[in-house]
Amino acid sequence: MCRLFGFRSAVVSRAHRSLVEAENALEEQARHHQDGWGIGYFHGGDAYVLKSQVGASGNDSFRRASSRLASQTFVVHVRRATVGGVGPYNIHPFRHGRWLFAHNGTLHGFDRLREPLLARIPTALRERVLGSTDTETLFFYLLANLQEAGLATCGSGVTCGRRLGEALQAAMDGLYRLTLEVGVPPPIANFILTNGTVFAANRSGRELYMATQKHHCRDFETCPAEKLCMRPTREDDRVNHLIVASERIGNEDRWELVPEGHMVLLSEDFRLSILPPTPAWRPSESTPPPAELL
Repeated sequence: MCRLFGFRSAVVSRAHRSLVEAENALEEQARHHQDGWGIGYFHGGDAYVLKSQVGASGNDSFRRASSRLASQTFVVHVRRATVGGVGPYNIHPFRHGRWLFAHNGTLHGFDRLREPLLARIPTALRERVLGSTDTETLFFYLLANLQEAGLATCGSGVTCGRRLGEALQAAMDGLYRLTLEVGVPPPIANFILTNGTVFAANRSGRELYMATQKHHCRDFETCPAEKLCMRPTREDDRVNHLIVASERIGNEDRWELVPEGHMVLLSEDFRLSILPPTPAWRPSESTPPPAELL
């Protein structure tokens, strides 16, 4: 499997501590996930991705990029290949317009799911699938569902987290129903999707953690944001940042376990919501026992 890290902040920030310096930073996790890395970020309203086929652990390019890049939104991925070989077209995050997408998991029985999924993707989007991963097909399948819901597949103008969440949940519900039709286990589908304005993270089949609050903050004195993150708990749905990760990173943040089958959403105005499982959701065969929020 792979490892995910996503970050959305009200202020421009660097992700270097989480990626390289902190205890259990993503570079450390990458020791066991050496089939490539990618850093997605936003600048001037556009999405950019840096990728490499080599592992991130001890990689100078990964360290240099993490130390220099600053953005309000990051999506970072280190890969251990399951479906699709090691190569440039198979490295996450995937980008289409302003959308960035990264996935930790597997579409079980992808050889049976691939053609039915591609058939549900309009030709103009289907032609953008260049690699051999289940992730890239899942990405464009989700975009096709956003298009059906009236949202821009290029990502521009999509600012309502709730509307994005409803479209993504409908897509995932369709995927769960398709797995029943073709007779394969439900997918492991932890993923992050963002256009730099709205941010969605789904948990299905693997642990996924989130953090909006901090124990302490090294940047407290210089950060211009309202100090919502320093309160012990969220007092309402307002936050000033959201971190999502496959594993807890460092000791600054108050990590919470995202409930299995749920989707975390952050709107343009930094309103947080957590949607319950879809009607057709089924636990993956590798899903651990239910756990409470930490």
